[in-house]
Amino acid sequence: MTTSSITAGAWTRGLEPEHIESGNRIDRLMTLEIRPLSGGLPTGIVVPMYEVCRAHHGGPLSMAAANALVGRVTPGSTVVIATGAGVPPKLPLGETDGPIGAAALAIALVKGLQAKVVFVTEDAHMPPVLAAVQLINSKLAAWAEEDGERVAPVVVVEAFPIGMNPGQIRSREIIEKHSPTAVVFVERDGPNVEGEFHGVRGDCRDPLNVGYVYLLAYHAAEADILTVGIGDGGNEVGFGAVREAIRDVLPLRGRSLAGHASGVVTVVTTDVTVSASVSNWGAYAVVAALGVLLGNPQVLHDSDTEHELIAVTVAAGARDGATSKQAMVVDGIEFGGHLAFVALLRTVANISIRTQAVH
Repeated sequence: MTTSSITAGAWTRGLEPEHIESGNRIDRLMTLEIRPLSGGLPTGIVVPMYEVCRAHHGGPLSMAAANALVGRVTPGSTVVIATGAGVPPKLPLGETDGPIGAAALAIALVKGLQAKVVFVTEDAHMPPVLAAVQLINSKLAAWAEEDGERVAPVVVVEAFPIGMNPGQIRSREIIEKHSPTAVVFVERDGPNVEGEFHGVRGDCRDPLNVGYVYLLAYHAAEADILTVGIGDGGNEVGFGAVREAIRDVLPLRGRSLAGHASGVVTVVTTDVTVSASVSNWGAYAVVAALGVLLGNPQVLHDSDTEHELIAVTVAAGARDGATSKQAMVVDGIEFGGHLAFVALLRTVANISIRTQAVH
């Protein structure tokens, strides 16, 4: 499927050289591979997957996504963010990778682009997503109170049902109700050629336990709404645009453990695809690129907020996607690593923003 008549490379054309270089720096950081070497998610795939997507877009992925959002999202318009991955029994309420990155992106969209944000997640993933949204709503309200001229619309959450037919109805309802200018997917599974959902390790997920949230990509495309996919394994919405090339860099070409010939890589495409070491990091990278493009450091969340977001989602039932443990871990990386990542990313973005201000 093609989500837009605009060619893939268009999202990086017209950017200033300093923006491209800032995007390069951000991308290098978001593709730092520090997952455990064994016992968790596949290793050695982060950079090869990134290079496939970078070749497709012709430039830094974080900046391509940020530039696309800046070009489409206007003050007062709505951005839908779809997130939540994992199924019972290992991840009954979803995983820590996804909702936290979505929350950081929502903060940036409100502060930087004056957008309204609507989260979409299936019923089973609702508790962690609601916990993250409640936290960022309180922070956005406090931010608005600091300056009486600021507006921080409340971020809302829409539930999504299980199954294809209810999903078709719900997806169209959401698009018609909110008329978004963009739909962003953060760590959200998409089906393969056979219509089956997989984890990156090849496990096939029971379709009776999956919300067909990916349908938002199809219905957004029909309405010429910008779509962005952020993922880290090839099974997430967005990688369909480069499906065969991604298969070529995955172990055993992304083999399905259930024997489905097309493997784990999704067929669902988006206008922009951001491939990162951790999907949350991909979302943070887009936020950093937005900060650079807008010259606005306030859009970036900090390490304290990162810690709080991990804590509230875990307390609400989210589990680590690598180990299935309900712990302060995301993709096998303990929370301290994520706090350090956020701090370093802020430094990279702030240096770029200050340099722009001087010139």
